[in-house]
Amino acid sequence: MDRTRRLQLAHEIAARVQDHYNEHVLATGIYGSLAQGTDGPYSDIEMHCVVRGEGIDTTHEWLAGPWKAEVDVSSEDVLLREAAEVDVDWSITHGAFTRVMALHDPTDFFPRLRVVTRSQPDQAFQRAIREVIVGELYEVVGKVRNARATQSVASLPYFAVAAVKHGACLIGLANRSLYTTAARLFEESLALPNRPYGYDALCRMVIAGDLAEAARVADAVDSLWSGTERWAREHEIRIEEDLDSLLRSQPASRPFGGP
Repeated sequence: MDRTRRLQLAHEIAARVQDHYNEHVLATGIYGSLAQGTDGPYSDIEMHCVVRGEGIDTTHEWLAGPWKAEVDVSSEDVLLREAAEVDVDWSITHGAFTRVMALHDPTDFFPRLRVVTRSQPDQAFQRAIREVIVGELYEVVGKVRNARATQSVASLPYFAVAAVKHGACLIGLANRSLYTTAARLFEESLALPNRPYGYDALCRMVIAGDLAEAARVADAVDSLWSGTERWAREHEIRIEEDLDSLLRSQPASRPFGGP
């Protein structure tokens, strides 16, 4: 399917949604590759439908022969809350809030959504970066080391891809940069500054599919981890903690919502 036909279908879907929800519709818009003009012949159609109310969050997703579509029906409060969240996948997911082709937006909701996405404090990004390193990347590193220790190396290509994905998320967060699409994640990450040592080598191995030598893959993942540890020190991100200090950072007064 070509882009002209895909846009035509998006407008038809928007009209159908508008008819169904009627006066409750506040805004409709396209996001994803279609909105950015980077869609290919097999790209899907992704759309926001913003409706009146609170706490509304549902998705209609379907196949229709050679094409697929998704319409996210959300109230303003839900979308604004999601846009304000800075999580480990922020650099992959939040382009959906900043790159929207508005089809109907009389109150300029989508520009407000973009501002919210881009105006989160540095502390939020620091927390997400630490979570990527400790909660995601190091977990993969541990699995790679286990695989090497037990000679269970069949999973190493999978873990290498996962390590590069987490590294790309780290780089995106550090640069406050949103990738245009997950399909270009690795290429675009290599064009950003402030990359940990070891990332480039492993990323290029993954892009090339050069993952057959188990020892070389494991060494490259370890090199990325060493570079990430150094990167964290240079950016004053503390990745080693003890339980007591973590507990002290969250007072235990009424932790379970008691009276």
